[in-house]
Amino acid sequence: MATNPPKAKQPTIAVVTGSGGIKTFAAVALYEFLDEAGIVPDLLIGCSGGALMTGLRATGYSPSQMLDLIPEIMKPELYSKIDYRALLGIPGLPFGRFDLSTAILKPDYMKAAHRRLFGERRLEDLDPAVLIQVTDFQTGEGFVLDRGLLSDAVYASGALYPALPLLHLDGRWLVDGAFSSPCPVMEAVKRNIDIIIAITVETRLDAEPGNFLALFNYSQSMCTNLLMKNQMVTAINLHHYEIVQLNMRFDRPVEFWQLDAIPLVLETGRKVVAEKKDQILSAIDNFKGHEYE
Repeated sequence: MATNPPKAKQPTIAVVTGSGGIKTFAAVALYEFLDEAGIVPDLLIGCSGGALMTGLRATGYSPSQMLDLIPEIMKPELYSKIDYRALLGIPGLPFGRFDLSTAILKPDYMKAAHRRLFGERRLEDLDPAVLIQVTDFQTGEGFVLDRGLLSDAVYASGALYPALPLLHLDGRWLVDGAFSSPCPVMEAVKRNIDIIIAITVETRLDAEPGNFLALFNYSQSMCTNLLMKNQMVTAINLHHYEIVQLNMRFDRPVEFWQLDAIPLVLETGRKVVAEKKDQILSAIDNFKGHEYE
């Protein structure tokens, strides 16, 4: 009796886009390559700035449309509406109020921008599947959202407190996912994904920050850089097949409002993708799993 030949098993693929503010637009270069190569991931995972990019990718925005959206996404008013009552509340001055529902910046414009981008789209309805990394502010626990409004999840994942207010969702106060997992590759490892393409952002830090904002960003970046590296090592040690890390390294700080840095961000992304695309293609072509019909 003739037997059917073995059928090559296609690997499952996840794209994980880590935190990094405006620097996560470097992911556009990866999306361009995936479209050109006809590679369709089974799972998209995002954190903080990477959650925004993941949301755009998951809801059908093309790489060129993402680039066109940059002026809207990075409008100065999104990051300049100061909550003066909250500022008064920091030192406990009269008429001031600072608690978990407030922060230095008012979130209204940013939340409205997310609603314009994503409408009423829900995580559980997206294809491919999408996970958004957040952190429970009161317990420090990191976890992923897989249900609910995408606009809420993206906001919560990038809510860098105390700059932006937390999001109260399902009885929890949610804060920036980068506090717990700047590049949540372990979520893909736990789901037995075969090939994980992970975008990480690493920035050289100024040795002597020149102002309060630079010092604040320095402290945040120092913690997230170390956490990202440690978690990546753990994921690589536990993973059963291949993790391709695309590390977007910047030799100078790039703040999230610096639109003039976009050319540098895109150039960095395209350079790193060009160096890694053969590794991605090889990982897919050489996948050893087989199944029989």
